[in-house]
Amino acid sequence: MLVASLLQAQRRACTNATSHPAAIDVLLAACVTLVAALLRLIRLGEIPYGVHPDEAQFGLDAIRITHEGWIGVYSHAALGIPTLNDYITAPGVWLLGPTAFGLRIGLALVGLAAVPLLYALVRVAYARAEAFFASLLLALSYWHLLYSRIAHMSVSYPTFLLGALLCIMCGLKGGGRAERRWFAAAGVPLGLSVYAYNIGFIAVLAVAVVLAVLTLVRYPSWKALRLWWLSPALCFGVALIVVLPFFWYISDPHAYFWVHIDSYRDLGVLRSTDYRVADTAGKIRIIGDQFRDFAATYAWRGVPDNVDASGVRPAFDPITLVLLVFGVVMAVRRWREPMVIASVCCVLIVPLPALLQRGAMTREPLGAAPFVAFLCALPLATLWRGTASEGGMLLRGAFAALAVAPVVLIGALTVHDYFWTWRYNVPVTRFVYHQEITSASLYMKTLPPDAYVLFYSYRHPLSLETRTFLAPDIHGEDRSSEFGRGGLSIERPPRPGPIVFVLLDDYVSLLSQIARRYPGGVVQSAKHDGMVDFYAYAIP
Repeated sequence: MLVASLLQAQRRACTNATSHPAAIDVLLAACVTLVAALLRLIRLGEIPYGVHPDEAQFGLDAIRITHEGWIGVYSHAALGIPTLNDYITAPGVWLLGPTAFGLRIGLALVGLAAVPLLYALVRVAYARAEAFFASLLLALSYWHLLYSRIAHMSVSYPTFLLGALLCIMCGLKGGGRAERRWFAAAGVPLGLSVYAYNIGFIAVLAVAVVLAVLTLVRYPSWKALRLWWLSPALCFGVALIVVLPFFWYISDPHAYFWVHIDSYRDLGVLRSTDYRVADTAGKIRIIGDQFRDFAATYAWRGVPDNVDASGVRPAFDPITLVLLVFGVVMAVRRWREPMVIASVCCVLIVPLPALLQRGAMTREPLGAAPFVAFLCALPLATLWRGTASEGGMLLRGAFAALAVAPVVLIGALTVHDYFWTWRYNVPVTRFVYHQEITSASLYMKTLPPDAYVLFYSYRHPLSLETRTFLAPDIHGEDRSSEFGRGGLSIERPPRPGPIVFVLLDDYVSLLSQIARRYPGGVVQSAKHDGMVDFYAYAIP
């Protein structure tokens, strides 16, 4: 029944596509975007539960923007970040307040925008069937979904890269003056990608390589090249104008950007102590192990990451890997197509910064996700075209089933692996997203203005950005052995108003001692996933 319905829909689509091609594309793109929106926006403030301090620093910068306006092109937050994502985050925080949902909604929408942009890009540069399957696969991508649901800067630069390539492909299709206008327009999102991520320059390099390969393929003669060079020059000229404020900032050798670069250089494999003291054979082994771990992160064994909790499973499921292999084979046969050239170049170039770096193995290469989706779409689109063959219903039904079944299975795996396996991987997600202090902060936010908090945690200081963002008006002090000025103490400070002892992690064992010392208090607690996040004991 399902296959028959799909075949009837396919025949109607073929009939309507001739008379209303734009309407069909709008409908397909809207349907795929709706699927992506459901996955990316449902319970966005609750899954993942908790606010990572890096996320909270985006929120604190966003609050600065709502109060001050312009805060420059670079921030000290999260060990140094370009500020474009702060400006994207600011409207959500301004409208919804300091909440996890308000913090994440801006970048979630930017990640969501990648789905219709990919549809438009592939539709312009290739064909409708590939556009539909590519955008649907990106919508269902576990890899892209993971970063679309957290306030992390890695999700925005792929969207800007897609915007730049869409303008370029529109220019190639338009030709003449239209080509130059489109290429000039491409410079805007290309330049903005530099403000989106510290490795945003890799998007510029990828586009440069794409245009270089297109030049060799499409314009082999000098005469043709003379008419072509102006378009890429306009693209990079506009991008340079957009990036000028950033260049002006980093021209100062004391700019915090260079502090960030120096600190992250130490994460490089080639700068590690093991590599520097190893002999030649040892160096080769270390690099080989790094390449193996990089491949494993995507193919067969996730590598846990304590920054974003990725690595619970590989970035690609087995079905995606099979489709990618077939897609690469098909791409080799169609190597002159501009979309194929762009996809292969981006898949090869974008991951380079992460290849020899420990950590960030899936964050930094996220810009390759849309192009992986396109390569995976090639075999599916070919199968779907089989439904229009002259064979009988059984044969066409087989083609439809072969095209649809992998997508359904990928979607089921993504939903299961993200909303169940990843979400309930308590040791990882609880640690990375600081669930204990998130719950404690939400509680402290409800305290009366004159309450004073005595805070106990071996891991979290009261000044942690998570608390500062979620509960900014709290007054209190650390009393733990790790962060308290006078060491561990349960002495009540000599001040008026209620006193609230907030106990996290190992310090929850102090509750009985505090209750005996100060009887008549009120106990509050919170649990998440069956584990205690905190105990609070309030005394008047």
